[in-house]
Amino acid sequence: MALKNKNYVPTLAIRASEMNGLEFLPGATKDRMTPCILLAPWANSSTLERAIDRVRRAFPNRQYILDLDRDYQFTNPESGPQQEMMRLLDPTDAYSNWVEFVSEHEELIPCIQSRDQSEAEIRQQIMAFQGLGRQYCMRIVRDRFPNNFDEIVAAFAAGGTADFFVILEGGWTLDPLTLSAWFDGLIAGGLMAIEASVPVVVSCTSMPKLFSNYSGATEVPFHNRRLVDQLRRQTNRTSVVYGDWGSTRPREPGGFANRPLDRIDYPTENSWIIVRNKDEKWDFEDAAEELVKRSGVWDGSLNVWGEEMIYQTTINEEIGIDTPQKNVAARVNIHLHRQAFYGQQGLSGMDFEEDWED
Repeated sequence: MALKNKNYVPTLAIRASEMNGLEFLPGATKDRMTPCILLAPWANSSTLERAIDRVRRAFPNRQYILDLDRDYQFTNPESGPQQEMMRLLDPTDAYSNWVEFVSEHEELIPCIQSRDQSEAEIRQQIMAFQGLGRQYCMRIVRDRFPNNFDEIVAAFAAGGTADFFVILEGGWTLDPLTLSAWFDGLIAGGLMAIEASVPVVVSCTSMPKLFSNYSGATEVPFHNRRLVDQLRRQTNRTSVVYGDWGSTRPREPGGFANRPLDRIDYPTENSWIIVRNKDEKWDFEDAAEELVKRSGVWDGSLNVWGEEMIYQTTINEEIGIDTPQKNVAARVNIHLHRQAFYGQQGLSGMDFEEDWED
């Protein structure tokens, strides 16, 4: 059965912060999840294969889902990796370039590329992956809802039930609960032709885009778990799996024009604690000290790399967090760990008996 014994499907772009946060997780944490990785060229690489190498380093000897990152911004038509990426996006011959790429990487669980495809072409792609003995995935993205949705569902329904699953991707939202009707409409309506035993992953993110209104240690709740619990109560599906973006967001055009104010982000089970103070000009060390020594929310006994990085920052930020990217990596690391073990008693103080190297 697809996604057997997995309770968490985080979606992650191939960027340094996400890969570092994933890499430094304990093996026991990685074993509880199947990440959905969005393929795009790794920064300053000479081939697209370098991106796969980076994922292998972060998530070794494990299967993961791979989709093409359609939010990636192409900037250089002469770039070899970008040209390779363009070839994978080519829908010719039922995405034959994508099928060939997947065939060369045994650890991949591919998302079926359905853009601009007929039902027959989608079935051709499904049969190609079935011929390789692979599980495969239907990934429906709210912001790019396919105009051939009926053809996609029909092709998957004709392909059997044992070797695929569905990811419903809500993307970014201010409040995950506002997407309830969209998810429920698909699960109860649009996907009715898909057997109820096929797992459905419900994914979205509400990680803030702006932080200027936060001062001191501010709790920002997220309601993804309430959304999934609500949908589970409303459906007859055997398995509705929790998904999110590992406390990140989809790529957006542009990016920060200026370096963001130093801050420390600390995930709890159902919220993020944002620690910053513009008026008092806190640096990373000031923010870490506020979190660890005075906020009252610091755990300190999770035994994961992200917490250790924050604690080291209270001693000397040069050996802890001294860049915005390291803050995000530590946040991703703690968030993934907490969500992989969500609701498990005794997580604090658990010994994972692994060393990590910085």
